[in-house]
Amino acid sequence: MNQKQLYIAIGAVVALVAGGAYIAFKPKAAAPVQAAAPKVHPIHDDAGFTKETKAYGMMPYAKAELEYEILIPKDWTEIEAYDTLQENQDAILSRIAYYKSPMVGTLQMELEINALKLKHEISAKNWLRDYILTQGYSPEGNVNEVSGKSANAYYVVAGSPAAPSSLEYVAARISGGWVLLATYRAPLPLRNYVKYLQKKTVDSFKILYPKDEPVEDQKVFTLVDSIKFNYPVSWEVLSTDFRDMNRLSVHLQNKGTAKNIEGSLRFLAVRRSRSTDFQTELDDQRKYFDNVMNLKIMKLTSSETSPAYNRFLFNRVEVYDVEPKKGKASAQEIHFLALGDKEWYIFATLFTPKESTHLYNWARNTQSFKEIIKSIK
Repeated sequence: MNQKQLYIAIGAVVALVAGGAYIAFKPKAAAPVQAAAPKVHPIHDDAGFTKETKAYGMMPYAKAELEYEILIPKDWTEIEAYDTLQENQDAILSRIAYYKSPMVGTLQMELEINALKLKHEISAKNWLRDYILTQGYSPEGNVNEVSGKSANAYYVVAGSPAAPSSLEYVAARISGGWVLLATYRAPLPLRNYVKYLQKKTVDSFKILYPKDEPVEDQKVFTLVDSIKFNYPVSWEVLSTDFRDMNRLSVHLQNKGTAKNIEGSLRFLAVRRSRSTDFQTELDDQRKYFDNVMNLKIMKLTSSETSPAYNRFLFNRVEVYDVEPKKGKASAQEIHFLALGDKEWYIFATLFTPKESTHLYNWARNTQSFKEIIKSIK
C-alpha cells in the first residue's frame, strides 16, 4: 500500500468511527408527555349529576319490598344482576347487582348491591357498624343514621400487591326483614377525584316500596288486663307470676346458639290503689336491682320519653350503667321503662351486655326493646 492509499484508508476508518460515535451518543427522542388526569371527575355538581346519570334498579328475588333504584353515570356498565334466590342464599350477604366505571388510567371504580335476610331486630346503623367491625375494615368517621331503617358510612379496605387499597362508601337500607347494601368502591388514588360522585351516587340509593315492620315474626303476650305487647319469636317466655292479680309479672329471655343468655326482659304491672303510689313502686324497683339482681347502679346515661302508645299519662325510659356487686362479671346496661295510666303502673327492665362488650347483642336487645315498647297497648 502506497502512502496515498494509506491516507485514504485511515480517512475511511476515522469517518466510520466518527459516524458511529455520532449514532451511539445521539440523544433519544423525548417520550410524549401524557396529559395529567383531571383532579375532579366530570360529574362534580348537582347539575352534572342530574344530566349524566340514569336510574338503574331491579326487584331482587321477586320481592316488592326489595325493589330498589340508584342513579349511576350513563357511561358505567352493568356487569351482572341476579333476580332469583338460590337455596340458602338468604343466609349470607349475596351480590345481586354489579356495575363498573370506565377505566381512569389503570384504575376502575365499582358498585355492588348486596342482600341479606336479617335474623334479629337491629337498626340499620348498628347493623352497619357491626358489619364494618366484623369484616375488619377501617372506619372513616362515624356511621350516619338517616333513620332507624337507613344508614351510610365510609371505610377503608386494605389493598394487596394485585390491587390498591380502596375507600368505600356504603348505604344500608332495611325493608321487610332484609337489608340491602349499596357499596361504591373507589381506589384510594381516586378518592378526591370522585369525592362528590361517590357520595351522591350512594345517597341516591333507595328502596321504592319499603316495608316498615319488625324484622322477626312476632308473638303476642297479654298481661291479664293490664297491657298487651308483641315480642320477637327468638325471645322466649321464661316465667310468669299471676298469683296476685294486682301485681303481675312476666320474664322473657333470648339465648345464643350455645344456649347462653344474651338478653333478659322483665315486665311488672301494678294495679293502682290507695295503698300504692308511683314513688313507692320506683323504690321497690331499685330494691329489686339491689337485692335480687345484686347490681349496683353506677350512673344514668340517658332519660327520655319512650315510643309507647299515648294512653299513658306518665312515660319515661332511662338507661343506666350497672355493675355486679360481687364477682368479676362484665359490666351491664339496664334500660328501664316506667309507664302510668289511670289504672296501672307498668315497669319494664331490659338487662343487656354493654355496647362496648358485645355490639351485636346490645344492638339486638335494645332494638327488640324499642319494638316491644312501640307495640304496647
